[in-house]
Amino acid sequence: MNLSPNYLFVLTLTTGYEYFLKHCWQTPRLWRQKPAWGYAFYPLVHWLLLGSTGWLLSRGVTLGAWLSFALLLALAGSLELPLQFLVERVRRRTGVFLYQLNFLVLLVVVLLSRLMDCAPRFALDYRLIFLFVFLAHPANHIIRLALARVEPAMVKESKGANHEEFPEVAAASEAAQVDDRCLRIGRRIGTIERWLIVLLMATGNIPSIGLVITAKSIVRYPQLRDRAFAEYYLFGTLLSVVVALGSGLVVLGGI
Repeated sequence: MNLSPNYLFVLTLTTGYEYFLKHCWQTPRLWRQKPAWGYAFYPLVHWLLLGSTGWLLSRGVTLGAWLSFALLLALAGSLELPLQFLVERVRRRTGVFLYQLNFLVLLVVVLLSRLMDCAPRFALDYRLIFLFVFLAHPANHIIRLALARVEPAMVKESKGANHEEFPEVAAASEAAQVDDRCLRIGRRIGTIERWLIVLLMATGNIPSIGLVITAKSIVRYPQLRDRAFAEYYLFGTLLSVVVALGSGLVVLGGI
């Protein structure tokens, strides 16, 4: 499959802003305190950043065309919230977890990226740039949806409660924080793992990919005694490797 540099350039911007911006948007405490206001403000920031960045980094396309295109992408990204609501509503009513519907946002972004045909201002190898962007937060998003894991929610203490009166609340809150930190570190390790796999593919060192997986498994070996964790870890690792290998083969021209 031969992907043009123009398409890879646009796809890098659209997927990058779609998932990196959402990841950053969840960090500030302001948006957690007022999620509705923060989510309403998000499409505006997404639209302005994508439109202006695309116009500055490309040639032959007007600012108005980029802003119109960015508006479509911002609206497409906003579909995630109603899709999540629909998935949760179906799960509660029928017990069926249609997490696959969340992949529609990524599919729409990929298809809409075909609408913008522009030449990048800088002559770079956008194959590796796209892979490094895609295998970070977008790939993490895909893997989390496939694992269908619900992250532990932070335990909210009621107003006026303290740790001396409610020690079980303090313990649960501390455990949730530790678990959340472990999940974040695990995602970063997975990102680095996928980057290493792509770099090894680009340099022709395919046999060395096994060393990356082996090194990761050695570190996790003590935890593999837990069968539930071992199955979760094996599925997540294999899925991460498949995403890296599959995207690398497609983008680097292996198939």
